[in-house]
Amino acid sequence: MKGTKVIHTGRLLLRKYRMEDVQALYHYFGLDEEMHKYSGWNPFATPEMTAVAVRTFLNGYRKLDYYSWVIELDGELVGMIGAYDYNSIKGTIEVGFSIRHDQWGKGIATEALTAVLSFLIEEQIPCVTAWCAAQNEGSRRVLEQSGMKQERIEYDALKIGDKVYDKLVFVRQLPVDLTFHNRCGIFNYRVGAVIIHDKKLLLMKNKEEPYYYTVGGRVHFDETTEEAVKREVKEETGIDLEIDRFLYFQEQFFDGKITGTHIHELGVYYLMKDSPELDHIVCHSVTARGAAEEYEWIPVGECGQYYIVPESVAERLQNLPMHPEHIIEIDER
Repeated sequence: MKGTKVIHTGRLLLRKYRMEDVQALYHYFGLDEEMHKYSGWNPFATPEMTAVAVRTFLNGYRKLDYYSWVIELDGELVGMIGAYDYNSIKGTIEVGFSIRHDQWGKGIATEALTAVLSFLIEEQIPCVTAWCAAQNEGSRRVLEQSGMKQERIEYDALKIGDKVYDKLVFVRQLPVDLTFHNRCGIFNYRVGAVIIHDKKLLLMKNKEEPYYYTVGGRVHFDETTEEAVKREVKEETGIDLEIDRFLYFQEQFFDGKITGTHIHELGVYYLMKDSPELDHIVCHSVTARGAAEEYEWIPVGECGQYYIVPESVAERLQNLPMHPEHIIEIDER
């Protein structure tokens, strides 16, 4: 975990609190009753309380599992967002946000929350939760638009002053790759996308590894291989491609060329449908070890001249089968 880091979005700057934020927080959040109508939480009710709250935030930055930001738009403080109460045993953390009243309806909360959720995924926090009052339509929409799913309703759970509200609880689970480590080595379940455009095959490479490989990656838990290959193509090329047909199911047993670890891998390969959008792809992906990846278009007829893995799949790329094939590849062990 890295703790609170500066986050830039398309419009917003998410930064750490500063003592000079006290006046704006008191004015826009402490004095406006709309800001704590559905939470009952107002640590900014007086200038003195606001100063204490900001000092508490600043002290929190000493911890690597503490996440709290001020939201700026065009250099002006427009909101707050944070992730709190990290539970290392359950792997959970709760997010909350507040946008000042005069900035509602501008998409600020959705943009900030989406960025924070992405950041928490990078922090490898498996489960992010949030809640809002059932009557708080604005917050509910923000949570939904940011990709969080309503898990349950807790009836009459929020008592704020003389009012009682139902509580909507939202959850976003970190995708779990189907890869497992044990005393014998590593098991992987992955997909590969065979992408051909203008009689050229799209392959990837990186500076850490001496070979080429197809677009693809690990299947997530509770995900079909068809869903996985389309997701991986979208993540690695930025475009949506449909599946043409199923090509190979491969069982492979080998020692990793970088780590030397023994690997038992199941791979499912699909031919993807061609698209004119492939003329304009840009690679922004990295390997699991953080190495930057690059694309290269290789003439299909010249595949045999390149070091492509898995080798049993590579030798079949020049003549794709019309019917699925089952491949077993066992390196010397």
